[in-house]
Amino acid sequence: MTGSSAAPERAPGVGAAFAAYRAGRAGEAEAIGRAILARDPRDAGAHYVCGLVAADRGALESARQAFENAVALAPDKASLHTTLGNLALRQGDDSAAERAFRTALALAPGAVAAHTNLGLALKRQGRLEEAVASFRAGLALHRGSAWWGSDPASGEAVLDPAQLEAFRSASRAKLAHDLAQLDHLREKDRLPPSLEPMRAGLAQVLAGFGGEDAPGRPRRLTDAERQLIGPIYNRVIHRPPEEPVAPVLDPGLDCAAIERRYREASPSVVVVDDLLDPQALAALQRFCLEATIWFDCKEHGLYLGTYLHEGFDHPVLIALARELGQRLGGIMGGHRLAQMWAFSYGQDGAGTRKHADAAAINVNLWITPDEACPEPAGAGMIVHNVAAPPEWHFSDYNLDPAPLERLVAREGKTPVRVPYRCNRAVIFDSSLIHESGGVRFRSGYANRRINLTLLFGERAEA
Repeated sequence: MTGSSAAPERAPGVGAAFAAYRAGRAGEAEAIGRAILARDPRDAGAHYVCGLVAADRGALESARQAFENAVALAPDKASLHTTLGNLALRQGDDSAAERAFRTALALAPGAVAAHTNLGLALKRQGRLEEAVASFRAGLALHRGSAWWGSDPASGEAVLDPAQLEAFRSASRAKLAHDLAQLDHLREKDRLPPSLEPMRAGLAQVLAGFGGEDAPGRPRRLTDAERQLIGPIYNRVIHRPPEEPVAPVLDPGLDCAAIERRYREASPSVVVVDDLLDPQALAALQRFCLEATIWFDCKEHGLYLGTYLHEGFDHPVLIALARELGQRLGGIMGGHRLAQMWAFSYGQDGAGTRKHADAAAINVNLWITPDEACPEPAGAGMIVHNVAAPPEWHFSDYNLDPAPLERLVAREGKTPVRVPYRCNRAVIFDSSLIHESGGVRFRSGYANRRINLTLLFGERAEA
């Protein structure tokens, strides 16, 4: 009599561990990873997946050890070095993060995430010019065009799926802004003739959005629409010349008086008029109107955003961050630049909702000329005499306005209302709850309200 025996069931491999992790089954992923390591301690993928699970649950030291093991076993994989660098950033170990990202880029020069996150590590060390160079390298790969940076058709960039999503959806508000900006550039004779078909394609896609959708609600672009605008949509196609300007802050500022007013103010808010030297102001006005770097559509299309790591990096801005620290040191207290952005608002809207910022000091500056704003009293800023409690974290004071609304109503304190004025800065404790006034500006692309924000230091949280 002959018999047969079933083949032994094969133990799940690292592919199954990654599949479980991607499906949200972290416990299963870790169990598979640990079983693999019990059989083969030199499996880099198993170390890596165990590190991902540990990082997600906040066990950062365990995660780092796992990632370091993975890197040691597979030193030629750029993605492992990038992940190790990301964890070092999360731990505040900026030097280790820098080393990891530089190693990743030596292996994969087109790795966009490594360029961008190297910029973050350099910025946190106060090395702003180096950070900008790294940010721009990533920007050229991620959002480059045939007219600036690298041609996306070249295939040089190493992108993850989330980065590709930037080019697959659009909103009517975003498309309308981009068309108005192209028309502004065309009037200034800033665009080459080869861009004219792209401009016509953008107008065609915008017309196809119709009026049935909310202006700021994005939808997926069709293949036909992407064919029409893909080479320019959400890409850098123009940046104006970056002429050097010095000084950036107005030489006539009475910095000692500004610092005294800030110390004596309750809440900690000081308004500074004519902050910038006129030449610096003009350079920023031109840059914000002409640079095609407005990629982030916020608050249902009410306004667009641009950030330091995505092209909001004119040399005047870097000099401004340094000069604020030097000339207003009594306010800045040695804090380094944490973040920098600009918002460009439409002609009519509610402005930015109540929020606080994850920083120590906030510098808010308006740069649109005064003649664009017929109602300055209501178009400025409201800083409430209420701070987000130290036990609150980012999601509590920045993402959901409801808790802030309740807190402000409960405290019932009189806010500081600052009317709009070009070249007026509002400097305040970033924990203070603040919001924009209603936006009522004259029609025309050049009349959009543009405000700049520079954040310094970190917010003290329990």
